[in-house]
This record gives sequence, structure tokens and C-alpha cells, in this order.
Amino acid sequence: MKLLVAIDFSELAEQIIAEAEKLATVLHAKVFLLHVVPPPSPIIDVPPDVEALIPPEEVFKKTSITAPFDIPESAKLISIARRLQESGIDTTVIASQNDEVSAIIDESKKIGADWIMLGSHRHGALFHLLVGSVSEGVIRQATCPVIIVPSIQQ
Repeated sequence: MKLLVAIDFSELAEQIIAEAEKLATVLHAKVFLLHVVPPPSPIIDVPPDVEALIPPEEVFKKTSITAPFDIPESAKLISIARRLQESGIDTTVIASQNDEVSAIIDESKKIGADWIMLGSHRHGALFHLLVGSVSEGVIRQATCPVIIVPSIQQ
């Protein structure tokens, strides 16, 4: 059983990780933690160094939790993976540079995911109309069941 868990380090991330840990424990599933880094915008983002010119698959596709990532969230991602591993859950980390929906769908197919888990931020209708919803896009394109972890409104 393979569970692809997409996390974005928002306030919802801990809820997603907790649910993934429960499900993986019960199902004896291997967890693939996926963090998606948006591609740089040629208009807004100025590459800080030559490394930005390396193809994304070389910079962002490291699956060993001991490998240093070239993304700011690498320490958090590795820490989460280690925490799950200490709970007895086989865990691999994946970082991808792409739009969120494409990255989640592509990785789910690549690893042969049995389930995809991600969060829903419950943005308003205007945001949804203008930007769209990652969870909706994943549900529409996924070839396996999708688990949506809702944000808890305080």
C-alpha cells in the first residue's frame, strides 16, 4: 500500500501529517511525502545563482531523507520523514518543481500510489473562481482515491 501525502507547510500541514500517520499505521502503508515548489516566474523571480539553471529533476527529485535538498523547507521535510520513520512507517520524501496539481498527479502515477492525501484550505468562492483549487484539480485527474483533510475553522 502506497500513500502519497502532499504537504505545503501551511497551518494545515500538521493535521495532514497526523491523519497520514494514522492511516499508514493501520494499513501498513509506505508514505511518500511530497512537497511542491512552484516553478520560478520569469517575470517576478530572479535566479539567485547558477543552480537555478539546473534542470528541476536534478535539483528537486531527491528521494533519500539524508540527501540535502536545495529548497528552504528541506529541514522540515526531513524532520517529518524521520518522525514517521520513528513510528515504524516506511517513509520517502519527494520534492518537485511544478504546479501543484500536475506534480501531485505525476508523482502519484510514478510511484503507483494507492491513495493520495492532501489538505483543503477552504478559501472563499472568489479565490476559488480566480485561482482554482488544488484539491479539486487532483480529484478530477487522480486515478486512485483521494483523501482530503479539511482545515479546522477556529
